[in-house]
Amino acid sequence: MTASAIDAWLLAPGDDVATAVRALDPGMRVEVRRGDVVRVVDVVERIPPGHKFALRPLAARLRVRKYGEYIGRTTSAIRAGAWLHDHNLETTARRSPDLECALRDAKPPASLRPVGNARCALGESPVWDARDERLFFVDLRDTPAIHVHDPVRDRDERWPMPEDIGCIVPAADGTFVAGLRSGFATFDPVSAALDYFLDPEPHLAGTRMNDGKCDARGRLWCGSMNPDSAIPEGTLYALEGRERCRPVVDGWLTPNGIAWSLDGATMYVADTRRGTIDAFAFDANAGSLGERRVFVDLAALPGGPDGACVDAEGCLWSAIFDAGCLLRIDPSGRIDRAVRVPVSKPTSCAFGGRDYRTLFVTTASRMLSPSRLAAEPLAGRVLALDVGVAGLAPSVFGANVEVQA
Repeated sequence: MTASAIDAWLLAPGDDVATAVRALDPGMRVEVRRGDVVRVVDVVERIPPGHKFALRPLAARLRVRKYGEYIGRTTSAIRAGAWLHDHNLETTARRSPDLECALRDAKPPASLRPVGNARCALGESPVWDARDERLFFVDLRDTPAIHVHDPVRDRDERWPMPEDIGCIVPAADGTFVAGLRSGFATFDPVSAALDYFLDPEPHLAGTRMNDGKCDARGRLWCGSMNPDSAIPEGTLYALEGRERCRPVVDGWLTPNGIAWSLDGATMYVADTRRGTIDAFAFDANAGSLGERRVFVDLAALPGGPDGACVDAEGCLWSAIFDAGCLLRIDPSGRIDRAVRVPVSKPTSCAFGGRDYRTLFVTTASRMLSPSRLAAEPLAGRVLALDVGVAGLAPSVFGANVEVQA
């Protein structure tokens, strides 16, 4: 049996669910449309009229989109064509008192200014190069590239990339290591040479490398993801030199915000689609992860926790994508404060500049309508903020790595 288009509605192009206009029976093939987006799904159980059903397989603990907004979080994995209701969907509307206070008091700092002239589709991975006093960052997709801004000379440079690029980190030899769709490569900003050396997922065509940072011993921790999937296909890897890459933790949707506590005993990793930041016990010598816990649950916010960094006082700064703010979270997991930015999609942040007292924030313009772009003239730009606290220099790839047997 095939249902007609009027039997179910897709309310926004990026939704995970559609709404049945009438009762749908198992075995029906339903086609729904919104603009240029067409979704076809086979119903696997009876869907009452007015109720939601999944348009694709959905992971457990996934925040579900309807009307283009998050409406709740799944309590179990859900098949395409299955019914979503209170038996497998829980609310995410509750906010902690400290988050409410932080958002109420949030304001943009008076020091906020754009940096350089580059406008990215999806800016990411800012990193300060203290050797030459320059800021590097990437444009992840649509127009993938590595960018650099020289604030002394007020000069920008851009190197187009052949595919999506999720992150860059400085290496001990003066080059950078990049995480791309096809794996890891070195990038030389002098010659502009890109040299691929390892792909940890050659068998997975839909995944790419996403956010990555180096620990104090020089390992690159980088997560993979499938941007077109709602099931947990991502893995967190530890890259130890050019020839060894270990899978450490799987089951990620959108791994982001990798950072460490000041004492190095805790590693933070966000999952943007789930809306959580997790904390792992971390052994820097062995490069191993221990007990895992939810550090902070931000599912009540639109968007989710994206890129992050730690300041000199040990607090985690997280860019909240689609919420137009940065959150400062103290080591106990309490929201210390929120800082508003004049764009809806901040993507990552890193300290740099003199004494690491400037917080650089990358942002996105991708998927914004013409009216939203007009209302957000700084969308896609890099922003510089004085947030009243200094940060730390980035750790360098390959500096002190000792591969464990």
